[in-house]
Order: sequence, then structure tokens, then C-alpha cells
Amino acid sequence: MEQKIHINLNELKLLKESPSLVKFGAKIKRMLYHMFAPMGTSWSSFFSVSGNPKDIQLFMAAISSEKRYMDSFLRHGLNDKSVLNNRYALEKSVSNFERETGIKWPLK
Repeated sequence: MEQKIHINLNELKLLKESPSLVKFGAKIKRMLYHMFAPMGTSWSSFFSVSGNPKDIQLFMAAISSEKRYMDSFLRHGLNDKSVLNNRYALEKSVSNFERETGIKWPLK
């Protein structure tokens, strides 16, 4: 069984070093992998996020936007209007996350 993914946003705010950000990116990659698991799989049981409530809300908005963008891209291709709209929403979510938390979003 795969180990549960835990992201501590408070710790990431303190450790703005490259190895910490690389680990953060790897964790997000694994989270997205589980989010694309076959239907019936409870992807939320594979990860947890800790930090202050506003930071968690911003993180969840960004990761959800990543998923919506990827779903849309896989369904419609790159040049579809809905894909572009999801891309803009993703960029806004990521920008909000980075501005409010001071943590760089590792996927760009």
C-alpha cells in the first residue's frame, strides 16, 4: 500500500529552500495521479493538508483548478475554449495561492 501524502503548508512557508519545493511538487504530482484514479477510488483518503484554514482553502482551490484543467484538456484538446477558460482559472488560483501564502506553486 502506498504511503499517505501529507502537506504541511506552515512548514513550507518556513522552508523556502529548493529541496522542500521539489518535495512539494512531487507530492502534488502524486495527489493528481490519485485524483485521476478509476471511479470508485476514494482519492481523498490518500492525502491530507495542514496549515491555517485560509491557506488550505487556497491550496485546495489551486489543486482543484489543476484537476479541472487537466480533465478539460484530456476531453477536448488544447485549443478548445473551455480548456482555455480552465487555464485562466488555474492561473488565477495559482496566483492567489502564491500571493497569499508566499509559497511558489511547483507546477507551471
